[in-house]
Amino acid sequence: MARKKSNAKVQKVLNEIKNSTPKFKLQLDSRTTITLKTEEQLKKWMQMYPKAELVA
Repeated sequence: MARKKSNAKVQKVLNEIKNSTPKFKLQLDSRTTITLKTEEQLKKWMQMYPKAELVA
């Protein structure tokens, strides 16, 4: 059996996961939806796909 992780380590890992979640959801067409973390990525994808829609 593996050792149990301390609460501090578990909270640290959970915070890393929560902070790394995507902030933007972009629908490129009716079948394709992507998630993006930064606004720079969003601008780049909007230039490549001008008809893309930002989904809330």
